Amino acid sequence: MKVAISSENNTIESLIDQRFGRCKYFLIVDTEDISKIEAVENQGAIQGHGAGIRAAQQIGELGVKAVITGNLGPNATAVLGKLGIFSYQASGKVKDAIEAFVNDNLEEIGEVAPSHFGIFQKEKSAGERIFFPLLNDNGLNSDISGHFGSAPFFGVYDAEKKELEIIENNLSHIDPSKSPIDQIEETLNPTTIFAKDIGGRAIKLIEEKGMALKTGPYSTVKEVIENLDRLEDQTQSCGQESH
Repeated sequence: MKVAISSENNTIESLIDQRFGRCKYFLIVDTEDISKIEAVENQGAIQGHGAGIRAAQQIGELGVKAVITGNLGPNATAVLGKLGIFSYQASGKVKDAIEAFVNDNLEEIGEVAPSHFGIFQKEKSAGERIFFPLLNDNGLNSDISGHFGSAPFFGVYDAEKKELEIIENNLSHIDPSKSPIDQIEETLNPTTIFAKDIGGRAIKLIEEKGMALKTGPYSTVKEVIENLDRLEDQTQSCGQESH
């Protein structure tokens, strides 16, 4: 059986890229001879939009029967399902995931829930990364900005590692090939985005990429983390597409 693993690099020692549509490589392995690895550049990674769809189509063209990755968006899930390709969740090194797959020790990605957009989102899982637009760099006490794209700082909280990373907002709003949402995905690889006000175009792009979009009456990163189960789906545009 041919299996494709989303990978950060092109060797069996590489780490599994938790992004399916935007991973750099797919490592193709035949389970009958796992010593032979073929590295294929992911065509979805160079897409402006629809990365998950193109990546899933490419997997089908390669004759793959199963995918090992971290997170799958709804569009990629739909394409893989139509192609009869099974998907499994894993993290860590590619070689360890292959061994686990061969020994039937990987969990199939199958638990999805309907969102307010009428599509499917993956349930929360280990490896969830929550993105925040921030007013300052004060660790867990950082204040959340009410303006998404113009926030001076961005933060991402790794729920598995319980670690918060904060960087300055250096988004380019004039790059015709990559929207701010594309840049956020490539730089911080979030699975969930928390926002107060956000433009309709950004909402649509986040939906297309299969990321969850949440909101709530919380002012700091710490408050959001303490109330993850109380967050609500963000469906309302602020009406200003520059956000």
